[in-house]
Amino acid sequence: MAGSRDFTFLRRPRWLAAHVVALTAILVFVGLGMWQLRRHDERSDLNSRIEDRIAASPADLSSLLTATDDVASLEYRRASVLGEYLVDEEVILQARSLDGVSGHHVLTPMALSDGTAVIVDRGWVPIDVAGPPVPEATPPTGPATVTGVIRLTQKRGSLGPVDPPTGTLERVSRVDLDRLQQQMSRELAPVFLDLSEQSPPQTGLPRVLPPPETDTGPHLSYAVQWFVFAGVVLISYPVLMVRTAAQAGRRRKSDTLHT
Repeated sequence: MAGSRDFTFLRRPRWLAAHVVALTAILVFVGLGMWQLRRHDERSDLNSRIEDRIAASPADLSSLLTATDDVASLEYRRASVLGEYLVDEEVILQARSLDGVSGHHVLTPMALSDGTAVIVDRGWVPIDVAGPPVPEATPPTGPATVTGVIRLTQKRGSLGPVDPPTGTLERVSRVDLDRLQQQMSRELAPVFLDLSEQSPPQTGLPRVLPPPETDTGPHLSYAVQWFVFAGVVLISYPVLMVRTAAQAGRRRKSDTLHT
């Protein structure tokens, strides 16, 4: 019964510390759950932008770049260019899998009529290919029209391989346009293209890349897990206190009877 419970133990230093730990755990778990919900919302918004931009009709890349100072606003837009591939300046983007199979991407600059060039990620090749240039993935000679998805230059984060800062690189770990510019004969556009269509068409290798993924990831399930953890502490800690109080009450009653 409630009257037989002794809650005086809750004022002991060990239990005061436990109160702080339990409250902190609840706040941390709820905070992590809310953070995962925000990540879920951000990913959903990004997916919507990607889908809207990819669904739009492709526009001329030079016109898109001329019309804005915010290059980031162009990412995932579809764009077209007409030019000629500079095969001798091709570079391999290392360690990129496709459908679970290890391989690389082929980065080939395309010379444009205004004297500049744009890096085109022409797609995936098996990991054991020679090159660059990759003999099994030779692009068409002469003028070609490429339609692809605009992507932004890639920078190394806190982790990951480091590309040499100088010299001519045949293989790179990321599409760092500033780094690639050092070994290109023409000024590069501030974005690159993931090829989706080409005329004349590509046959065989490289394999055209799939469109950007638009799944929301595990953020929602992670949020539920953190909220469950908070609920477990929120329910189990009071239960522990009540049970401990009942035990303390029985001991006090037993001590009184034997006094």
